[in-house]
Amino acid sequence: MINLPKLSKIDTLVLFFVVIIGLIHLPFSFAGDQALFTTGAVEMQQGKVLYRDFWDLKQPGIYYFYFLAGTLFGFNEIGIHIFELIYMVLFSIVLQLTLKTYFRHQIIASLVPLLTVGAYYISSSYRQFAQVEGLVGFPLFLCVWLTYKSFNYQGKKRIVQLLISGFFGGIVLIFKLLFLPILIAFWLTVLLDSIFIKHQNFKKIFIEICLPIFIGIISPILVVFIYFAQTNSLSIVYKTFFVYPGQVVANGTFSLSKLLFGTAWFLKNFVTLVLIASVAVKVSLFKDKNLLTLLLVVWFVLGLGVIFLQTRSLWSYHYLLLFVPTGILATKGLDILWQPFKQLSSPLIKILASFVFLLPLLLNFQFKSVALIKNNFALTEDTRLKYQTVFRKDYTLLRSEVKFLSQPGNLLGQIFVAGDPSIYYLSGRTQATSLNAWSLELFLSDQWPQLLQELDVSKAPYIFISDNYQTLIKEEFPKILELIEKKYHILSKGNDGIWYIVN
Repeated sequence: MINLPKLSKIDTLVLFFVVIIGLIHLPFSFAGDQALFTTGAVEMQQGKVLYRDFWDLKQPGIYYFYFLAGTLFGFNEIGIHIFELIYMVLFSIVLQLTLKTYFRHQIIASLVPLLTVGAYYISSSYRQFAQVEGLVGFPLFLCVWLTYKSFNYQGKKRIVQLLISGFFGGIVLIFKLLFLPILIAFWLTVLLDSIFIKHQNFKKIFIEICLPIFIGIISPILVVFIYFAQTNSLSIVYKTFFVYPGQVVANGTFSLSKLLFGTAWFLKNFVTLVLIASVAVKVSLFKDKNLLTLLLVVWFVLGLGVIFLQTRSLWSYHYLLLFVPTGILATKGLDILWQPFKQLSSPLIKILASFVFLLPLLLNFQFKSVALIKNNFALTEDTRLKYQTVFRKDYTLLRSEVKFLSQPGNLLGQIFVAGDPSIYYLSGRTQATSLNAWSLELFLSDQWPQLLQELDVSKAPYIFISDNYQTLIKEEFPKILELIEKKYHILSKGNDGIWYIVN
């Protein structure tokens, strides 16, 4: 259908550097989100059904990713990060193979993985890795690229391209339904081109554009639908996908501090890439009218809109939705500036310009590399913990606080944690209730009584309530604390909360 070029020696060398960059990050610790995803994936492996037996507000794509990663390489930090690295290297290869004709200079075309996947790794810390917004860049790019290629074809070839584009769009929605406006904008460009530029009739547009996109997008979603139907989970899935999100947003308030923090994080790491990308927008979009550049700009602009819509969260990792279009457009900007850059007479100016361009990424890379070398490449459990503690300061303390759960003589069984799910991961225990208590501030009024009932029935041997959630539970639903006081007593008080043991 589409003839792809082969990888050159420079391509292979760039891929080698991407692998090296990725390997530096394999020992990174989980944050609470990644620990929660791993815990859910472990429960799925044990036969539990997502949403029915283990509930989270996120769509299932991230849990499928962790389930596959854990099954292949282990449900631990190294295993998940190995699978993520393989995934990102495959993405890098796809970027190089598909974007050759987008650039004038092949040496610049080879650099695309460094300014996308490489920038993703170097800019991210333990909170950002293996999150939805970072992982979804791969299928979202394939959707964009196939949509772009469909402009040049008619008939069967176009149908197949848009069918596959729709399929990857369906994969994107399995990761997060909120990305739908971005997908619609991509496909709307094809539709408008067929109506106003090519002047095609309705029948041709329906057969070649609308029908294949619909079949493609519905195919992976239908598989997920059938699975949840077979497990009698459609009711809770419907509420999770279509009822709860709207209620959460309606009950929430806009967080200016999170918006400023997330934007500052993105600009700190990607500011030079954004500036170079603006060159590509000015020349490639407004002057050359390049359609792929238009689609990438649409991705960036609507991606920002999707980020700002998430008024109750606005975490820094949400901005990883933009790393792919930013990196590709920055590479295009370098491609445009390459000829004038070569004509500079002073080698010193060339070196200084390159250094300034790479400075934010170089500083992060230098810090992480030095930390890895100082800790003997994190090859043993002790050195890996020391390396992890460089980036996550509370990790040693957290591990020591849950150590008692794995010692002889402790009570066995699932536990309940109202706080950081890293406790589940580090203790090797799973969740005693279906509702997770990592984001109690997002709980709706009907979920509090459900949590109370599940806690009462589960008879978890240990319960941990963080200090922040002690106050929140007391304000929102004090009956939970009353139940705990009646059936549990305090085992210990940690730096961040209280451990209870069943009477």
